[in-house]
Amino acid sequence: MELQSRHADLQDSGLGLAVVTYDPITTLSRFADARGIEFSLLSDEGSATIREYGLLNEEMDPARAPEERRALMQRLYGIPYPGTFMLDTDGRVTARFFEAAYQERSTVSSIAVRFGDAAAGAGFAAARVETDHLEAVVWATDDVVAPGNRLSLVVDVTPKPDMHVYAPGDHAYRVIRLRTTAPDFLRSHELTYPPSGMYRFEPLDETVAVYEEPFRLVQDVTIPMRQDIAELAAVPDATVRVEAVLEYQACDHEVCYLPQAVPLSWDLSWRPLIRD
Repeated sequence: MELQSRHADLQDSGLGLAVVTYDPITTLSRFADARGIEFSLLSDEGSATIREYGLLNEEMDPARAPEERRALMQRLYGIPYPGTFMLDTDGRVTARFFEAAYQERSTVSSIAVRFGDAAAGAGFAAARVETDHLEAVVWATDDVVAPGNRLSLVVDVTPKPDMHVYAPGDHAYRVIRLRTTAPDFLRSHELTYPPSGMYRFEPLDETVAVYEEPFRLVQDVTIPMRQDIAELAAVPDATVRVEAVLEYQACDHEVCYLPQAVPLSWDLSWRPLIRD
């Protein structure tokens, strides 16, 4: 349903949307009618296309399953590994996004941010943060989430005049980073950094990687598909607070300041799972 809720936004961006699944046409038709699906659902019954692209989830092979799980695996066999292909107008693949677990999916907005959309979802759970060294706008790509979602936490940082913060590199300074702290079930992926500049500090005869101009940090996080989390999401009007700490060390042309740890949070609503 997250795809349907973003379908109009995708169309406004000039993007089309189609979903390929191993389900038969009758199943897809019933699902589309019941849920008001307006984009294309393509039936790959028998999983021929899924196999051709090397996406068949062999973990669901009933021949490899213990006897007590064989019936379930028989029903699920044929599903692909979850993924998203981005195609240009000539049908050529320009980007791919895949998850290891079949229950997990990247949200539309998180893909858009990773794909370079500067404003995808901007404003969801947004807040402004200011310290002596920098200003930041923090937001999430999605304000409504569900178990299995992979979304992005975004921090748009602007160092104050004559200030710089440290980028990854060969130095001993505190690199700016976003460290998620709650909820404990959240799984964090590798933080995405933009290209940095180089700063030359003559008194110490050192050149280090820094950010002096505005830049963006993108932290992808996944909400695992687990029974206990699904039960949390099923509570009416339930919300989830994501907490993190922005850590950094800032310097100007004369002084290096103590490392800082700035608490951040995002309040998101749960989207209950559809089980029928």
